[in-house]
Amino acid sequence: MGATDLRKKVTRRLLNRLAEHERGFRQKTVRLIIYLAAFYLVYLFCTGDYGLFRIYRLTCRREALKNEYISIVAEAVDCSYRLRRFGTDPHFVEWLARTKYGFSRPNETIYHLKLPSR
Repeated sequence: MGATDLRKKVTRRLLNRLAEHERGFRQKTVRLIIYLAAFYLVYLFCTGDYGLFRIYRLTCRREALKNEYISIVAEAVDCSYRLRRFGTDPHFVEWLARTKYGFSRPNETIYHLKLPSR
């Protein structure tokens, strides 16, 4: 075995080690790129204009607006009903004046009873 054989053997081992190191570095780099791409896709899926969080907030907002719309429509129906009764039913006007505003007829005494709470 000569010096050149030894040099070739050492050079081959060194090149093999460098190739293994480079292969490991390449695998780590590819793995890192895949992880970053997956994280970016998850980020895009969850955020942004079409993300899950925005869709959830918009759904909650839509439900709140539906409930608000229903209460406003019910209030409008009640107001139109009361307005119609104001014009046609004198007993309704008297009942409203007595119950809501505490009016009474002349020579009439109003008693306020406090019932015990349960």
